[in-house]
Amino acid sequence: MKSRTDAKKSCLLCVLGLGLLVGQGLQARAQHPQSAAREDSLTKATEYYYQAVLAYRTEQPRSAYQLLRHAHALAPEDGDIAYLLGRVAADLGREAESLPLLELAYRADSSRRDYAQTLVSAYFSRERMQDALRITEQLAKADPDNDDMRYRLVQLYARSGDLKKAIELCGELQEHFGRNVDAYAQVTQMKIQLLRMAGEGSRIFDEHYRRLELFPDDRAANYDYALYLIDRRLDDLLDKFLKDKQRQGYLKPSDAVVLRVHQAVDRKKYADAERLLASVNQDTTLPTEEKLQLWALISSSQQEAQNALLQDKYLPYIEQLVKLDPKAALQYYVQLLRYKERYREAIALLEPASKQRADEAWVWDEYFQDAVGLEDEAMIGRVAREALRYVPTDWRYHITAASDLYTAGKREEARVALERACQEVEPKTGIGPGRILGLLADLYASGTKEERAKANEYYEAALAAYDSDPEVLNNYAYRLAKAGQELDKAERLAGQAVKLSPKAAHILDTYAYIYLLRKNYTLAKLYQRKALDEAGESASADMYEHMGDILAAEADWAEAERYWTLAEAAYQKKLAEPDLEPSQAEELRATLPTLKKKINDAKKKIQRQQR
Repeated sequence: MKSRTDAKKSCLLCVLGLGLLVGQGLQARAQHPQSAAREDSLTKATEYYYQAVLAYRTEQPRSAYQLLRHAHALAPEDGDIAYLLGRVAADLGREAESLPLLELAYRADSSRRDYAQTLVSAYFSRERMQDALRITEQLAKADPDNDDMRYRLVQLYARSGDLKKAIELCGELQEHFGRNVDAYAQVTQMKIQLLRMAGEGSRIFDEHYRRLELFPDDRAANYDYALYLIDRRLDDLLDKFLKDKQRQGYLKPSDAVVLRVHQAVDRKKYADAERLLASVNQDTTLPTEEKLQLWALISSSQQEAQNALLQDKYLPYIEQLVKLDPKAALQYYVQLLRYKERYREAIALLEPASKQRADEAWVWDEYFQDAVGLEDEAMIGRVAREALRYVPTDWRYHITAASDLYTAGKREEARVALERACQEVEPKTGIGPGRILGLLADLYASGTKEERAKANEYYEAALAAYDSDPEVLNNYAYRLAKAGQELDKAERLAGQAVKLSPKAAHILDTYAYIYLLRKNYTLAKLYQRKALDEAGESASADMYEHMGDILAAEADWAEAERYWTLAEAAYQKKLAEPDLEPSQAEELRATLPTLKKKINDAKKKIQRQQR
């Protein structure tokens, strides 16, 4: 009989549907007497585990990780805890920590398939093929009818160098699948690849022929056989094959033309290939996707770069396909136009598509990217707002819409829009969520006293979601520096930002400012000069003022006065901008008296030095 805490845990796992069973470690409490202290530890471990499962289910892996670490410390032999901690550690990139935990879970209960399969995947990713093979062989022996397990065994035999066993197992799978056309084809392709690796290319013809005998009316089997003949330059066999298959009704005339296109490309007879494909371009019995691939093949085969764009002379044929089958061809065509920077032509096609196919995410993605390519701010904003109705999970549209609101002076609406984005954007980690949270942090940092108090929480959340956004790193570092808080942390954050964006003037300026506060004037001056050099004529008043502050700290009053004077002029220029926000104007005006005092003090010191 289970203990009370075991029963609670099993119930919770059933409710969450995680498919986890209670491991031997926790079950042992029901079978052996425990000291009161030990029982308390296991109860506490179970509670931490409950909370961790909930955190993991709600996509809070870092919280789950911390909770599971506490649980594992209290119940180090528990398989469930070790297994979930190993999975979460892997999700967080802690690979070295993950593997011993997964091994511990497997030792605790080697009958658990989920433990075994996860451990096999971990061994496989670390190139420990023999370990992965050992466990997979045990799994396959326990479940001989599991085709997925046998596929994995083929991979592992091949990766561990035992090609003979891999090929033999493929043969067994072919026999097992019998008349299943798709499964047989997949195994045959795998076997052909293994035969090539083993240097047994002479057997490949037999594999194609046997498949064709089993499935004479399968189009893919006929195509693969014909392509093999083309590759081997067996033209007489190919001619007879195409004639016989058309006579038997297994290949349509258009299929024979397509195979002749492949033959012409293989022989570098591109004019023949173009002529042949053009003759069936509007044949509705051929899949549009296949025709698109063939035009791309003909075009790329004539160019050195295999990923080169489709040549312009083939565009009329793609236009034909768009008119014939817009559902299949439109996306390829508008992408092609965008790659060629023909944004207006793409937009002319996408604008009606955004009405007719509004629920297809790719339409909005292409439309948005073309608007960005045109650098049409009004269109970018409009497309983003419309896209949000159909693709609310895409962070780009949220940020664009919120930025438009902020630019229009609707700060509160922008904040609400960003907070809504936090709820709707998927996934919850990555550059998009990190940037949304970073923008919210910036908004709070420039808001009321109550809002400013929350800013650091949002910066931390932004970095938890994505820790490699130089803008978020920079803005957080600058905020800490301006407040005189945690300068060690501010320096680390700014240093990361500089590594990610070594030529960004405002980021170099932040790094220099932090070194100034830390009284490392040599590095402060070095990075401030870099900032000013990168900024050129776009240097901000802050950059000039910071350089003046650094020079003043070194008692170079003449140079300090010069940079402060440049800063004052830049501030005045900024104040004269007609679209300057009132809050920014107020902040700038508050800065000027202090700056003027610095200039006057510098002039006095210069005069004293000249006496």
